[in-house]
Amino acid sequence: MTIHTARKNSLVRFTSLGLGLTLAFGAVPATALAQSATAQSAAPQSANSQPSGSVLTEAPLTYLVNRGDTLIDVARKYLRNPADYRRLQRDNRVANPRRMATGRTLQIDTALLRTREDPARIESFRGDVQVLRNGAPVAVALGAQLREGDVVSTGSSAFARIAFSDGTYTVVPSRSSIRMDRLRRFVINDAPDHRLVVNRGRVENRVTSRQRPGGFRVTTPTAISAVRGTEFRVAYDDVTGNSSTGVLEGTVAVADETDTHGVLVPNGQGVALRAGDDTPVPVALLAAPVMAEDDLLQTDATLAFDYSAPSDARIVRGFIAADASMQDLLAEADAPVGQPLTYTDLPEGQYFLRLTAVSPDGLEGRGRTFNFIRARNGIDGLSLSEELANNARLYRFKWRAEGEGDASFRFQLTRANEAGEPEGQPLIDSAGLSDSTFTLSDLPPGTYSWRIEGTRYRFGHRLSVWSSPEVLTINR
Repeated sequence: MTIHTARKNSLVRFTSLGLGLTLAFGAVPATALAQSATAQSAAPQSANSQPSGSVLTEAPLTYLVNRGDTLIDVARKYLRNPADYRRLQRDNRVANPRRMATGRTLQIDTALLRTREDPARIESFRGDVQVLRNGAPVAVALGAQLREGDVVSTGSSAFARIAFSDGTYTVVPSRSSIRMDRLRRFVINDAPDHRLVVNRGRVENRVTSRQRPGGFRVTTPTAISAVRGTEFRVAYDDVTGNSSTGVLEGTVAVADETDTHGVLVPNGQGVALRAGDDTPVPVALLAAPVMAEDDLLQTDATLAFDYSAPSDARIVRGFIAADASMQDLLAEADAPVGQPLTYTDLPEGQYFLRLTAVSPDGLEGRGRTFNFIRARNGIDGLSLSEELANNARLYRFKWRAEGEGDASFRFQLTRANEAGEPEGQPLIDSAGLSDSTFTLSDLPPGTYSWRIEGTRYRFGHRLSVWSSPEVLTINR
């Protein structure tokens, strides 16, 4: 993917769009379109600069007149209302709408341009994902089309990945809701133009480089973020009214809901906004947490990951996926800094965990991905029964192995003190057992501690785990 941040003859500007700003930059289509004089002379603003005065309106698109073009032909091909050729004639001071000089340019208000539908589709999903169309639920399936106005919502531990026609995609994590506000392509240059509204929760976007007048915008009730090719996150808390935008690649324009204060946010920075806030100030994204090496192998019933995180982080967020690119998301969890991230109900396999740190104002930082192995290897259900057979007292020890694949066991019995704590070397240490039972007879009176080790080989690793010790007291 090509990320356009700044280059010769590119145009960076702010544009009024109701609730926020649009960032317009990138290539102008060849053949019939040309750069306007305004674009050629405009100087790009620095990444953290604030536009002076009011936010600018969308600059007109420049059209290069071809041989045989008439103003009426241009209007019929590219405008929503062919009768608007009169406005083109007035705005461009064209004397005869049926005759124009080849090579001259026309300035066309982008609001006049004709578009066609450009549906998105559900590329993948997991868990409780719902789609509402005109207030009524529609079936959720792989490849299902999404139309303008559709609302996509995810429940707990649910995810949806939405693909757009140009390779752009949006991931909707758990407990989020978005509306497909605009799904269009401009007829004049086939440039896609997409807008999402985040009602609650979060979205992660990777946007393929786009030509103007096309673009990609994500709006919340307190902010709008817009790009033509980048990777960024947007979050909205519908309880507090806080919005945040974090930029991972490229540059994103962000403004408050008044559309009067805005900034360009560069790679590695983000902004947090509340309704009525002053001009947003970009700050550096928090560094990614680092997972403890001891957690690369997860064998317990509950997965638990320890980490080191930036001191100014409020929570740590972890995504689990089956692939390193995090396209096939499986689980998500948050934990206050200092507490482990925990997950349940994950089948055995090899997985990837992406960790990010979230600041007190809700801005999610940079991510780092780690691979780990989930291979259950537990010993549970320890029990002891006693019976008399052939004048001998038998003690039958039983346990239950948890995990997949063949396991072998080791039985240890050790003398214990009155508190049940083992003392000295094991009296019995029997390894290589294939059954989950072990029988002893005629144990002398006393207190004993016994435990079981379970061993299996999974994913190229030797997995070994000891049960918690159990106490056995024989009075006679």
